Amino acid sequence: MKTRTCLIFFLALILLPVMTVAETVYPSYTYNEWDESVSTPDGYDVFATVRSAQAEGGPWKGPQDLCVTDDGRILLADTGNDRILEYDRDWHLKREIREVVIGGQTIPLEGPNGLHVSEEGLLYAALKTSARAVVVDLETLQGTLMIENPENALLGDDFTFSPAKIGADNAGRIYILSTGCYSGFLQFSPQGEFMGYYGANKVAVTPEVLFNYYWKSIMTNEQRQNMTSILPVEYSNLFCAPDGFVYATTVATSSPVNQVKRLNPLGNNTYFARGEKEINFGDEELAVTAQGAASSTLLPTFVDAAVTKDSEFIFAVDRSYGRVFERDRTGNLIAVFGALGNQEGTFRQPVALDILDGNVLVLDTAKNCVMVYAPTDYTRLVHEAVSLYNAGRYESSRTVWNEVLKRNSNATQAYAGVGRALLKENQHEEALTYFRLGDSREEYSQTYRIVRLDHLRSGAVWFIGALAALFVVTKVVSVIRKKKKTDEDQKADGILVRCMKKLHIPVHTVFPKAVFHPFLGFQEIRFGEEKTYLWGAAVIAVLYVLATIYQYVGTGYLFNENNIADINLWLLLAKSLGVLVIFCAAQWSVSILINTSGRLSDIILTACYALAPYTIAIFIGTWLSNYMLLDEMYASYIITLGLLWGVVILLIGTITCHELSFSRALGFLLLTVAGMAVIVFVGVLFYTLLEQLITFLSTLYVEIVFRM
Repeated sequence: MKTRTCLIFFLALILLPVMTVAETVYPSYTYNEWDESVSTPDGYDVFATVRSAQAEGGPWKGPQDLCVTDDGRILLADTGNDRILEYDRDWHLKREIREVVIGGQTIPLEGPNGLHVSEEGLLYAALKTSARAVVVDLETLQGTLMIENPENALLGDDFTFSPAKIGADNAGRIYILSTGCYSGFLQFSPQGEFMGYYGANKVAVTPEVLFNYYWKSIMTNEQRQNMTSILPVEYSNLFCAPDGFVYATTVATSSPVNQVKRLNPLGNNTYFARGEKEINFGDEELAVTAQGAASSTLLPTFVDAAVTKDSEFIFAVDRSYGRVFERDRTGNLIAVFGALGNQEGTFRQPVALDILDGNVLVLDTAKNCVMVYAPTDYTRLVHEAVSLYNAGRYESSRTVWNEVLKRNSNATQAYAGVGRALLKENQHEEALTYFRLGDSREEYSQTYRIVRLDHLRSGAVWFIGALAALFVVTKVVSVIRKKKKTDEDQKADGILVRCMKKLHIPVHTVFPKAVFHPFLGFQEIRFGEEKTYLWGAAVIAVLYVLATIYQYVGTGYLFNENNIADINLWLLLAKSLGVLVIFCAAQWSVSILINTSGRLSDIILTACYALAPYTIAIFIGTWLSNYMLLDEMYASYIITLGLLWGVVILLIGTITCHELSFSRALGFLLLTVAGMAVIVFVGVLFYTLLEQLITFLSTLYVEIVFRM
């Protein structure tokens, strides 16, 4: 027995390290339709780590870039050692490049910082130390083009040429990222002639920008020169894809969107999600960093991007979070891998990446190594499904997408992929279900247009016939009831009326007058029986609360961004009934201060009856939103119209019940809004003080208990 126990113990010790190595040190996740992270199978595993100390050719020193040729060779810019190392796909050193020949002149490679190899086999290198950019044949290392100290009126007298990154499109145009240049990439012709700036970033319009613009407009020239200039953000890297687009990464932006761009020949960004939405290439859930008493959001910092040969998948590495993100050409997130750390598969300072045989190579200059990530079977399935769909094999792609869903029920792209395949097969109803599961609103809207049109064509005759029959039946029943009304019916009506009066429920409500003839309606409210009209106000308040809840849960899928699972009835009650109560309290307080003639009951009635059109509009607009498309905003127009109608009724009710002029009524309502702000501020202050008092008392209690 002891022998068996010892054997099991030693087997466990042997197997334990194997299990630990198999686990990834970073989480794999994607985002759902509410931008919440959900787990997914691992997208990429660490295949190999090429370390500088063990690499052929000697240790690297501050490497800054790498690129992969079409035939599988790997070029690494060993910046600190002033050389370019050429490896084969198995990381065996083929040669060390320290100089090139241009026009018979030997040019040393001083501080190579950026590399690019074209399909024609031309090597483009940005030499930051010597402020040169060279173009040579990769095989012979000879060329005829060297760019240094470009001169042009657009560059200005104070321009300093400092090439950091370089690339060339399939037409031979050269793009250079010059450090300190905020006007975009420098674009050169294949002959090396400066053509202008390319793809300049724009200054984000913020309150600070507007404030500085205003001050500069009233300052003198001397004062303007002393002010800090507001410049667009600078690019961090570029990648020229085989399809002719230039992919650019940006750092130090004020927003996480558009940090990875796809620039067309005109320099305009064309990388958007379906529906022309701006893409946040990195994380949706951003970390908040503490800076003393203040805090700030840690934005992503993308330092390089790479694209597959078919331009279907885009990779970009984020230095802030140490992660590599893979998205497709329409912005769908495919995989996330990597993290900051010292463990295998994590980064300290990633600076470049490229793709070789489907594997992702990431250069970490701080660790002095290249990490090679291989796609898992799950990611290969996703790639296969996308390729099959793009090739027009929709039924085959649907089969693969279903296999993806078996492995990951959180794969929204798989649901959308099945929906697209079903749409191509004219299975519109089924496609709608999958588009909704895949949170593909644009495609859902386009498909629903077809489904709705089919329903209208098939049901129009029956719908018109039902309306006509209902109209005829209503008229017939009305005539019969008038002719056969008996004394017992009249007595019953009398009993009903007496019961309504006993409960103070109005028989002839003032509601239509207050809504359609507000001056007459509020005159009747002002001098009528307030108990009678308060019933109507209470009913409207209850309906308003129900309308708010219905709008939250019942808005059509295309227009509803709410997560129904996270519904908070108390919060909805505070937004509806709470705002109404605060408004009435604030207006009553202001009316006492300025001594108006309105009573508290008048204020409550005015506020509630003013809510009536808005409440009705919410019910109608919310119901209608379930049958509208993305480009049809009729539901929101109805709700806006109801709100404006309610504001007019509120203004007229204030004039009538408080006996004010139009201008004084406007001022009275503005004072009411200010009073609401004061009430909210006092409430928040009281809650904060109460919370601190409770914390103090609980701490005091703990101290007394433990010290006695």
